[in-house]
Amino acid sequence: MKPKDTVRPVVGQVSEEKLKTDLERYRQRALELGAAAAEIIPASYVSVDERVRLKCFVPRCFRMGESPNCPPYTPPLEEVRRALGRYSWAVLLKVELKQLSDYVPKPGQSAGERRKSLSFHGKSSEVVSGIEGQAFRDGYHLAMGLGGGSCKDYLCQGQLCQFLDSGRCRFPLRARPAMEAMGIDVFGLVGKMGWQVYPVTYADQDPDSIPCGISVGIVFIY
Repeated sequence: MKPKDTVRPVVGQVSEEKLKTDLERYRQRALELGAAAAEIIPASYVSVDERVRLKCFVPRCFRMGESPNCPPYTPPLEEVRRALGRYSWAVLLKVELKQLSDYVPKPGQSAGERRKSLSFHGKSSEVVSGIEGQAFRDGYHLAMGLGGGSCKDYLCQGQLCQFLDSGRCRFPLRARPAMEAMGIDVFGLVGKMGWQVYPVTYADQDPDSIPCGISVGIVFIY
């Protein structure tokens, strides 16, 4: 039987040495949970850009408005910008998908088939959930994680969002907004890490020209 985690007191002020140790532990935990890479980054690396949110509208994303974790239900960007500006450190991670040919959206697909194409984002959100939960139990009570893709794709498998229907989410502790839904420039952030990212579109594409797809998540710790 797996030993239970020790719960620590809520963190007030934390020493630089202890914070550094904890951040490295969370980075290593991300790799253990399946991330292909994880980095400790200053929270100031994260840019909230109105143009990212606008991309949900132009061209209109077919997932927009289908869950409370996508626009137009997500918080105003100025509120997001102020809140993220209160953090100092975060753990950024990526999950890779090597067999991209099974997931690349193709012309003429149904909505259900397109959702399958995006379901691999669930893995990055699982890693994010694991790191955020660990940080919370360690006393970082304001730790907050954001994943990739629509929670409706990878959790509810395209079913009608129960929260929007009845006010009760099926997966309240696992469903999270995508970084893009919060206006975060993920491509720009990935570029700062030196990670490669390729655009995956609904137009004709040769999946063999894309070495791998990635899904990105982040956990703001302190």
